[in-house]
Amino acid sequence: MMELRRPSRRLIVAAAVTFSVMAAAIAWTWPWLQGWHHPPLTARSEAESALQVAVGSDGVLPEEIALLRQHMDRSFAEDRRQSAAFAWRRDFRQAASEYRLTAATVASVLESAGRRVAEARQAAEAAVGRSNTVVGDAVRLADNLPFPPHERARLQRARSLAEEARLAMKKGDYESAVKAASRATQEAQAARVGAMPNAARFADPGLIAKWRGWVNETINRTKGGGSAVIVYKERNEVALYQNGVRTRTYNADLGKNRLQPKRVSGDGATPEGRYRITSKRAKGATKYYKALMLDYPNAEDRREFDAAKRAGRIARSARIGHLIEIHGNGGRDEDWTQGCVALSDRDIDDLFSRVSVGTPVTIVGGDGNGGAYSDVWRAHASSLQGAR
Repeated sequence: MMELRRPSRRLIVAAAVTFSVMAAAIAWTWPWLQGWHHPPLTARSEAESALQVAVGSDGVLPEEIALLRQHMDRSFAEDRRQSAAFAWRRDFRQAASEYRLTAATVASVLESAGRRVAEARQAAEAAVGRSNTVVGDAVRLADNLPFPPHERARLQRARSLAEEARLAMKKGDYESAVKAASRATQEAQAARVGAMPNAARFADPGLIAKWRGWVNETINRTKGGGSAVIVYKERNEVALYQNGVRTRTYNADLGKNRLQPKRVSGDGATPEGRYRITSKRAKGATKYYKALMLDYPNAEDRREFDAAKRAGRIARSARIGHLIEIHGNGGRDEDWTQGCVALSDRDIDDLFSRVSVGTPVTIVGGDGNGGAYSDVWRAHASSLQGAR
């Protein structure tokens, strides 16, 4: 039987050395054999393109861009580190992973930005829609209810802001659109609220009772024979009564500040009170075609004027108004006078022929039977109650 010889010590050492060299060679060349020594050009390009998209996209926050740049910087750093290594020792796996992580982070950021943009668009659309509604309602209200000058200026600002919001919306600047629309809504609401006290007096029960009393007393005086004129400021209406019956109705232009009772000279308000015709000025005797002169201010007007001055409601230097007339050159369908009542020339001809010196003329805000201002106020008051 053949005896197996044990390997010599030299052979064992040689085998071990050979194995070690082969293992080292494999370890040394493994990245190369696996292709890990190649720079991750595709991953780098995709990450760079993704970052450029993020930088130019709406809704991406500055801090998110900064975070993405940090990711890219880490990717570049690892890429450069491997590029500087010995060719057989380069391993770009970490660099490729960093680039892929950057691209994935960009995708996540863009998804979040897309949601933010959609939410911002919805918020802007809601704000702009609300401002358009509120401003539009205020503009329509101003067509029926003369706004004080400062409230009209505020309404104009609201209209300008609403247009600014519309343009911002068109450009995709949703943040600016919301800001402008919100300001437009606030200005329009403030203008509406500021104008409401002027309308409120036409629905005031105390004033309505007083005005009705004046009207009824004036009409009753004509029942035994005679004429009287009633001016309803709220409806821009002049009514002629004869023997207790309304026989004529005329449209009238009033003072440019007709919502208010007359307080001082130059305030543009048509007075409210009980007056009489003091003289009739025919054609050629007035610049307004024909005119019926009234006894404003009468004794009651002077008492109220003096009391208001003592109470500090009007300036001590203020003067009481005068020269209030019912005259021609009207029919303009707007309130333009300094406080007078203007009829069309045709209507002043008719009224002129039916009244005489001494004919009562009563001017009231309204009679509580409806009108532009009282209706507006009641609708406004109802909306306030509904909002509670």
